[in-house]
Amino acid sequence: MNDRIRVILKLAVSLDGRIAARTGASRWITGPAARARVHALRAANDAIGVGIGTALADDPELTVRDAPGRDPVRVVFDSRLRLPPASKLALTARRTRTIAIAAENAPRAAQGELESRGVEVIRVATEEGGGRIDLAAGLLALTQAGLSSILVEGGAAIAGALLAGRLANELHVFVAPILLGPEGRPCVVAWQGPAQPGDAPRIAQPIVEMCGSDVYVRGTLEFPASLTAPEAAART
Repeated sequence: MNDRIRVILKLAVSLDGRIAARTGASRWITGPAARARVHALRAANDAIGVGIGTALADDPELTVRDAPGRDPVRVVFDSRLRLPPASKLALTARRTRTIAIAAENAPRAAQGELESRGVEVIRVATEEGGGRIDLAAGLLALTQAGLSSILVEGGAAIAGALLAGRLANELHVFVAPILLGPEGRPCVVAWQGPAQPGDAPRIAQPIVEMCGSDVYVRGTLEFPASLTAPEAAART
C-alpha cells in the first residue's frame, strides 16, 4: 500500500453498536468535543471521502467548521453517479474541489450534469462480476490526482469494502455513552467479517482517550495473514 493514498477510516457508534436511532436519525451520536476532533482530522488530511449512500442520506458539506484549518478535497465513491446536481457537494464544487469516483459504465448524462457544476468525475474499473467500483483502483486514481491521505467518514458500505479489501491504514472510532436499543440502526461496518475472532483486523497499539464524554480509540490497522478478503455486503 506504499504506492497508494493513505486511508484513515473514521467510525462513530453507540455503546450497543448502533449508528442511528430506530427512526434513522444519527445527529448527533457523539458530542461537540468529538465533532471538533473529527473536523481537525478533516483539516489534517488531503481529502475526505464518503459513499454515495451517505451523500444521499445526509447531503453533507464535508468542510472544516469546528476546528481551524483548510477544507480538504471532497470525494464521493459513486458507482452510478447518483449524486444530485442540486446537492451541497455539487453546488459548492467550484469553491471546494470535489471528485466523484464512478464506474466505467456510469451514465454519461449524469457525468455531464455534475461536471457542469464543477465536480471532477474519475471513472475506474468495476469489481469482477458486479457494478461496484474497484476501490483499490479508485484509491490509486486519487493518488494519481495528487492526494496522499483521505479520511473516510462513512457509511457502513464503504467502511466494509475498505476492510474487506484490506485498504484502510488507520482506524479512528468514537464510542458515545448512549444506548440506542435493539431497533436502532445496526452495523457500523457492512461486511462479511472473519470466520474467527483471531482473524479479525485490529488496531495495533491502540490509543484510548476521552474526547468530551465520548471514548476515542485510534491507531494503525493490522490485518492477519490468515484473513481472506470477503466481499462487502452492501453496494458502494
